[in-house]
Amino acid sequence: MMVPRRSVETTEELRASLIEHARRLVAREGPAKLTMRSLAAEAGCALGLPYKAFADRADLMVELVHASFGDLRQAGGELQRRVGRGTVAGNLAWFAEWLLDSPAVALAQHVMSDEALAQSVVSHFHATGEGPTQLESLVSDYLAAEQRAGRVAPVVDTDAFGFVLAGAIHHLVVMGHGYPRPSKRRLAEILAAICNRF
Repeated sequence: MMVPRRSVETTEELRASLIEHARRLVAREGPAKLTMRSLAAEAGCALGLPYKAFADRADLMVELVHASFGDLRQAGGELQRRVGRGTVAGNLAWFAEWLLDSPAVALAQHVMSDEALAQSVVSHFHATGEGPTQLESLVSDYLAAEQRAGRVAPVVDTDAFGFVLAGAIHHLVVMGHGYPRPSKRRLAEILAAICNRF
C-alpha cells in the first residue's frame, strides 16, 4: 500500500507547529538544547517527524531565526502604533527592552558561535532580504514618523540616528551577558539623553 505524500499545505502546517514548539523549548532551555530529538519530545511526536519538515538541525535553526525576525516586525508595528504617545525615549526604551528580553538574544549568540550555522543564516538573509538591517529600518522609520508628528526636530537625520541606535541595541543583543549590559533604568536614561538631541 502506498503512503500518501504530504501536501504543501500540510507540510507548511507541520513546519509552523514544530517552529512554535522549538520557540517554546528555546525560550525555556536555551538554543543549545534544541535538537531534532528534543523537538520531537517537546512536540510529543515520533522522532522522525521533524525530519519530514526540516532537512536537519541547521535547517530548523534557520527557520527559527526567520521566525524571530517575524517577531521583530511585529514589535516594529507596535513601535509605530506608539507614535505620538508617551515619549520618544520611552518608546525606544520599550522596543530595546522587548528585544533584549526576547529569546532571540540567546538564539543570535548561539548562531554566531557556530560558523556553519552562521553561514546558513547569512545565506538565508541574502535570499530573503530579512536580517539585522531590519532593526535599523524599524528604528529609522519610527523616528521619521515621530518627526512627521512634530516630536523630533526637522533638522534631525532620522536615518543616521536609526543607524546608531540600532547598532547600539544590536551590539547588546550579540554580546549578551558577555558584556556588562546596562540596567533597564540606565538604558532608559541613555536613550533619553540621546533623544534630548532631537
